[in-house]
Amino acid sequence: MTPLEPPLVHRRHPPDPVTNHAADHATDHLIGQATGHAPGRLLIGLLTVAAVAGLAWACSGIGGLDTAWLLARQTELRSLQAEQPIAFGAGLFLLFTLMSALALPGCSVLALAAGLCMGWLPGTLLVVLASSVGATLSFLAARHLWRDGVRRRWGHRLARVEDGLARDGAFYLFTLRVAPVIPYALINPLMGLSAMPTRQFFSVSVAGMLAGSAAYVYAGTTLARAQDWHDVLNPGLLAALVVLALLPWAIRPAWRTWKRVR
Repeated sequence: MTPLEPPLVHRRHPPDPVTNHAADHATDHLIGQATGHAPGRLLIGLLTVAAVAGLAWACSGIGGLDTAWLLARQTELRSLQAEQPIAFGAGLFLLFTLMSALALPGCSVLALAAGLCMGWLPGTLLVVLASSVGATLSFLAARHLWRDGVRRRWGHRLARVEDGLARDGAFYLFTLRVAPVIPYALINPLMGLSAMPTRQFFSVSVAGMLAGSAAYVYAGTTLARAQDWHDVLNPGLLAALVVLALLPWAIRPAWRTWKRVR
């Protein structure tokens, strides 16, 4: 009798590491194409919308924003806010965000308008959030889209920013927000070239711009009974601005002590 032959067993061969690595690389490449550029595309879309809106802003009469414009139109602005508060607030938020992102002049006048039309607390919240969102858009644009161009144009200032961040960390950005020794238009893109996380940039910007925004919005609440700009500069507001300017130097020793203890 012929002995029974064992059944054939299909054995799986160990995967070829070279082939497996190539397949993984191809998969990662496809995933990167599908998702990796999504934030950049979204940012490009937002900046395109901002550029179109900026052109419309420049071609309209809004480009001449100043306190005289605001004083002349305060009645109609307050009426518009009373009739359509949600639309007015959304429009003011978007306009402020746009002007903050593109560093256009007139943000201080919009902060006064927020106080005049919305009151101190709602106006302050709107101004702080809109200015911080606009700053973060500029920060992200420099980091992901215009890194080389920003470095070529303002790279000589980057060493100062990196030294400040190495010395004081996030408090350095807070200091620049409260007392902008570097122009506002440069702070956001230069920070975008640094290693600071986006969430930290946004949260510190909110904290740093809170006091100044509150002061401007408070000044706006007094416009209803002001006849010109000089009536807004009351002693209380001037004292608040002086305290605001001295705030970073008052906090710095406590911050450095806390860093050493930690």
